[in-house]
Amino acid sequence: MKELDFACEHFKALLQEQLARIENMNTDKVDFANKEHITIGVIAGDGIGPVIMEHALRVLNTLLADKISSGTVTIKIIEGLTIENRLRLNKPVPEDVLEQIKQC
Repeated sequence: MKELDFACEHFKALLQEQLARIENMNTDKVDFANKEHITIGVIAGDGIGPVIMEHALRVLNTLLADKISSGTVTIKIIEGLTIENRLRLNKPVPEDVLEQIKQC
């Protein structure tokens, strides 16, 4: 019974952390409609990612053509999140890639 109590307490703490995280996400919303400029980061990743991203970019470029041409939206291709690069650097997300993501 001691193990069950421990597991319940651990699970309860985990749920409370996640609920607090959700609460913070709900209060830190950005109103993108009122921003002067938006940068959309695009990361193809591995496997089927590049194939899907090629078509997603076509959709984004079509839907946002007027905003891209006016300069209010920029689409930034972010490289370096391949499994090979992450293994080579022994990082889940390399610092240079994370920095590029944060700019979006």
